[in-house]
Amino acid sequence: MNRIEPYTEEFTVERRVSSSMSQGQHPTTELIQNTDSNVGNVPYNEKIALKRHLGLFSAVTFIIGTIIGTGIFISPKGVLRETQSVGLCLIVWVICGLVALLGKISHQRRIGSAHARTGDMLAFVNSWANTFILQPSSNAIIILTFSSYLLSGIMDSCGPPIELVKMLAIFALVILGNVNAWSVTAANRLNIVFTVSKMATILVIAIAGLVRIGQGYTDNLKNSFHGTTDNPLRIALAFYSGLWAYAGWGSLTSVTEEVKNPKRNLWLSIVVAIPAVIILYILTNISYFTVMTKSELLSSNAVAMTWGEVVLGSVARALPILISISALGSANVSTYSYARHCMVSARYGYLPGIFSYIQKQRLTPLPAIILQAILSIIYCIPSDVDGLINYFSFVSWLFCGLTFTAVLCCRFTKRDAHRVIKVPIPLVIIMILISIYLVIAPVISRPNIGFLVASGILLISLLVYYVVVFRKMTPKFMNKLNTFIESFFNLTESQINIDT
Repeated sequence: MNRIEPYTEEFTVERRVSSSMSQGQHPTTELIQNTDSNVGNVPYNEKIALKRHLGLFSAVTFIIGTIIGTGIFISPKGVLRETQSVGLCLIVWVICGLVALLGKISHQRRIGSAHARTGDMLAFVNSWANTFILQPSSNAIIILTFSSYLLSGIMDSCGPPIELVKMLAIFALVILGNVNAWSVTAANRLNIVFTVSKMATILVIAIAGLVRIGQGYTDNLKNSFHGTTDNPLRIALAFYSGLWAYAGWGSLTSVTEEVKNPKRNLWLSIVVAIPAVIILYILTNISYFTVMTKSELLSSNAVAMTWGEVVLGSVARALPILISISALGSANVSTYSYARHCMVSARYGYLPGIFSYIQKQRLTPLPAIILQAILSIIYCIPSDVDGLINYFSFVSWLFCGLTFTAVLCCRFTKRDAHRVIKVPIPLVIIMILISIYLVIAPVISRPNIGFLVASGILLISLLVYYVVVFRKMTPKFMNKLNTFIESFFNLTESQINIDT
């Protein structure tokens, strides 16, 4: 949820407030919101805190707006394929929502950063996992969904060729990268259009499903547990697809310090927002089943479009366009936020310093945007959305498990530490067990090259950490390369940090 000023691009000035740090500590920074008219008026050493401007309603809409994206349009097929029954499929959707709820409660902390809880080495590996695995693969899933639905809405029912889907996805990534590199304001204003389209689409499907139930279209909901799988390992893959639709449940963690009365509003926003999303997702899935049988849903290349052809008739042509706009909006938000995460990682020394630089005229993190765009394009080449979701989920839940374990350890090693929310230990233990299951079960049930590639990248990051951070052996050519890139793109150090 990005706040947009009418005539000025908003950015953040960062000040280092402590120059003396012991080894292993990260720089402490303070932030102030500013516009281009008054940058430089703040005393360099003045301590400035983030303003608490998010009330309960803002916090609720922040969580809902971040969670709802493309997942509900692409995940139903993956969940049903692994569960083999409508009943278990719906149960998995509910459990995925509850996992997101427990995860949100267990993960909610004061600062919202995993760095201090997992330690320097794990923070480094986590940063590399986000930069080279989680963020670009997530963006690739979203943009491939955009391309698939848009072309399905334009072309005949035979479906678009996969080569065309990939070409359009790559073209869209290039356009979004250019928009985000050109202007923060332009990127944010696009989000308004995309968000309205997203919410309108999901509400149309959910409400239409309730109408069809009232009209008696419930045959596919009868005998709903017929054919249920008896393989518990396959259910983990169903959870991968379902949890992808709830990805973003940790979003409020990054802005905890901007929430008004956090002891009250953090809890309330969590228990209001995520159950609301669960209800909306269940209604959407039920709406799908009022139209399609199990076999029809599994054979559909675009579930929402197949639904629309039956329910909306000639108006259905507009549905894939709306869904594609929703997906493009999610990709735009991802491009915006992932570049900022990459920039912060570079500031901590987890990536080459050049990725913390910004373009002088545009005040955008150009090197980070280019890096994320290139990596996202690479992940688009396989074009296997289900495979990318499994790949993403494997790494995501590996680090979720590590973070939950760190939270548990801190409860015993730092008993007196200040906590905005004191999470019950049983909830943290439950999330650790769930994380272990979601990491191990899919590897046993359906091993694939994606798990191996992800593990390889993580091992490489450990090697890089040992050489560059622990041994401080930076390659000599890096300084010359950084200087060339800085000059070529007209960059400067990110003393002015674009706020996400």
